[in-house]
Amino acid sequence: MQTQTLFVEVRPDTGKQTARRLRRQGKLPGVIYGKKAGNIPLAIPLKELERLLAREGENALLKVIVTGNGKEKEFAAVIREVQRHPIKGVITHADLYQISLDEKIRATVPVILEGEAKGVEQGGILQYGLREVEVEGLPADLPEVITISNLGVGEHLEVADIKAPPGVKILSEPDAVIATVVSTRAVEAEEGAGAPVGEGETPVAE
Repeated sequence: MQTQTLFVEVRPDTGKQTARRLRRQGKLPGVIYGKKAGNIPLAIPLKELERLLAREGENALLKVIVTGNGKEKEFAAVIREVQRHPIKGVITHADLYQISLDEKIRATVPVILEGEAKGVEQGGILQYGLREVEVEGLPADLPEVITISNLGVGEHLEVADIKAPPGVKILSEPDAVIATVVSTRAVEAEEGAGAPVGEGETPVAE
């Protein structure tokens, strides 16, 4: 995982009025916390954070440069939580967790299919079970995403089938299903079995 640099400022005041003022300035209230950082309230450039999330996602490994009171501090960190407005969807707050590059951490990593499943090309339907898995490892060793192999009709992939990168341990349940490709006939049969009387065939009394 590559390190991304994020420049932030110490937020001298807290409260709703300060948060509103920061947003008018194109900044975002946030915090960085951890063993070395303690608990530092931040003003984070909103556009810069949005670009970082769009490019790297919430699993990005950060080098956070904190300036304030005439001083500059640098911390390795990950994004712990991003809060969004329930209606507008805009970011309203961000929590950064200061880490040590020499200590293992846990993170959730998205699972994506590489290309189009051959089973889909054969007329099957791809169904996802898990879209992310929990992993543990040194920050620099953690993958940004995990890609899964091609699946044919009737095939499925479990967590145990994933080959973890060197130094990384997958913590999700081994028998949890990541994805499966089912035939359209199986889906139609399942939907037909669940159809209420009047929408499918009329049952025949024995």
